[in-house]
Amino acid sequence: MRWDIDGPLSEKYGRLTGFNANLYSYDASTDAINGSGLEIAGNNAQFGTKGASNTLMTQHQWIFAPRIGIAWSPTSKLTVRTGFGMYSDRGEFFSYLSPSAGGGFNGPFGVTLAPPFVTPIFASKGATFSSPFGTVAPPAPPGSAAAFQALLPSISQTISGDYPTGNLFGPFLYGGYDINNKLPYSENWTFDLQYQLGNSWLLSAGYVGNHGIHDVLPIPFNQPNIATPQNPVNGQTSSYGGVLYNSPDTEPISTNEYSGNAPVRVPYPGYDMNSVLYKAEGISTYNALQLQARKRLSFGLQFTASYTWSHALDEQSGLGLFFTGNNPLYPKSNYASADFDQTHVFLVNYSYTIPSSTRSKALGALVNGWTLGGQTVAQSGQPYSVYDYSGSVGSLYFGTDDEIGNPIVPLKPGVSASQAQLQGTTGVNAGKPVLNANDFAPQFVAPGTYGVPACDASGCDNYESLYGSSGRNLFRGPFQVRFDMSLAKEFALNERFRMRFNFDAFNVFNQPDFDTPNNDVVFFAGYSAPPVFPPQGSLGIIQHTIGSSRFLQLGLHLKF
Repeated sequence: MRWDIDGPLSEKYGRLTGFNANLYSYDASTDAINGSGLEIAGNNAQFGTKGASNTLMTQHQWIFAPRIGIAWSPTSKLTVRTGFGMYSDRGEFFSYLSPSAGGGFNGPFGVTLAPPFVTPIFASKGATFSSPFGTVAPPAPPGSAAAFQALLPSISQTISGDYPTGNLFGPFLYGGYDINNKLPYSENWTFDLQYQLGNSWLLSAGYVGNHGIHDVLPIPFNQPNIATPQNPVNGQTSSYGGVLYNSPDTEPISTNEYSGNAPVRVPYPGYDMNSVLYKAEGISTYNALQLQARKRLSFGLQFTASYTWSHALDEQSGLGLFFTGNNPLYPKSNYASADFDQTHVFLVNYSYTIPSSTRSKALGALVNGWTLGGQTVAQSGQPYSVYDYSGSVGSLYFGTDDEIGNPIVPLKPGVSASQAQLQGTTGVNAGKPVLNANDFAPQFVAPGTYGVPACDASGCDNYESLYGSSGRNLFRGPFQVRFDMSLAKEFALNERFRMRFNFDAFNVFNQPDFDTPNNDVVFFAGYSAPPVFPPQGSLGIIQHTIGSSRFLQLGLHLKF
């Protein structure tokens, strides 16, 4: 039994911040933000939020982690093993260093400096690297939660673009680690059999599984709501994402984010709709059958052959700046094969010392003792989806300014994933598309539904969309096969010196392994309607290979 503590991070001077919804307050009657929701670490001597801890975390960051393993040999040649264990890991590292992307003022690798200790500014006209701000120093950062609150624009200011003094960018793009997160951990289990077949053979068969809990996901906590006459949102009784094309006069708001009234339909006015909290609410699962045959060195031959059938599923693969899938507020709807899932993996490693062909000492030094070795890998391609970042998917939520998501383009109604595939995963002809671009299309909602204004004499908004209904990672890349081989011999020069010669051949048969095809498209050219069919972007065309072409290498190694 282990007690694992992955203590949350703190900062020496208390310059950690978080978003606490309990501290946020907006008065619709006066259009005033009375509480920013920004929480500052308790060890900040000047501006620490009362009652906040030094780490801001409200949940314990430890688990009891039992581990058990059992090995049993019912016979001298058979061994049975099984085990279970729990393993924890902290989740803050990425999200503290790389919160929200976009907004025009984030740094390298998505790093956005957090308020209120820094503030984004524009360089002066004609600025140089040696003098980026001219002769007048830029204003100091707000420094306190109260001063930061004064920079948050109200609903009317967001609509008009007349932001508070000192705010150059509008609603604030916030990113951080959710202070209510629990510690991510996984449950792991194994069961395997090993059987010794003769003196040099070992056979094994095993089942391996794990289940990830509290996986960290990038969730846009300020994603706009759908406003209707029956359910107004911040005074809005309709919903439109600013996809401008013959729109009716009943869509008067056009914010600077090309998103219609979406930026004012948010749960927390003053914050950008792309604001993100990394929430520990995801799950993942892995199950695998593992078979292996191993031959120890005898008669000059040794090799290992293994085959793994597995399936990895999750709601988001790895930490990232963007949520990949459909509606991020419902992560379970994106539970599917992981981006790194490879169903079949076959691997052979071998080494064979060629028997001596002559007893002549002089000739044998040249022709005897050569070793042939190599590795062969055959494995499934990885899953993928089709994305569009131009606003054709989910426009009612983000318009054409979705900076936090990779929205999936749905298949046309009645079209299955297998029907959309023009080629399988083996015998792929890279000169032809593997997907039919005409089988994909955004699912636009009819005017007068989902809050979209009805058509009138001034126009008709036909190109607003929700998230699609097609699942994540419906398609799989081409199967991959690779042969690497080597020929080697060691020459004894004398008692102190030996020379080893290697001839290595990578991808011996010059077999091309193709990457997944191009899968990002553009239905709204120039981020505006009407859509183009088929979409721009060479959908389904293979443009890259994985690994190198045939590569030959000669090497000499002197050992002494």
